[in-house]
Amino acid sequence: MNWYNIFNAIEAGLWAIVALVIPFRVPCRTGQQRAATGLACIAFLTFGATDILEIGREGFIPLWLWGLKIACGIAILSSRYTWLGWNKFRLRDRELLFGLFCLIAVGVLILLQRYKEGLTVDTPRAANSQINVLFRIDLS
Repeated sequence: MNWYNIFNAIEAGLWAIVALVIPFRVPCRTGQQRAATGLACIAFLTFGATDILEIGREGFIPLWLWGLKIACGIAILSSRYTWLGWNKFRLRDRELLFGLFCLIAVGVLILLQRYKEGLTVDTPRAANSQINVLFRIDLS
């Protein structure tokens, strides 16, 4: 097992710990806060699962996995505003700005990965190579 896979396994475990600690450490006084806590737990567990799915991919992350990671980030950010109340939502909140910055960074990483892999255009060959990497199929 290489360092990339070890890091992803450790990261998955840490996200699971966060998800399991939240219900016990966060006092919920309202149904809205309980919903926010539940959303956060599910989002952190799912984010940890995406790290497990990264293991063995040698750094190649398919678009569906990127999409799942982005959805988890949005759910984590949404749980914050669900907890506070959406009336406290401000476009200048540092958490929102940080989340948007991370989203832009992920977009740049996706473009760089696609450029590096030569998969910038959706061609049948590109689709086949993605399927081959996903299922480890050698068609030669």
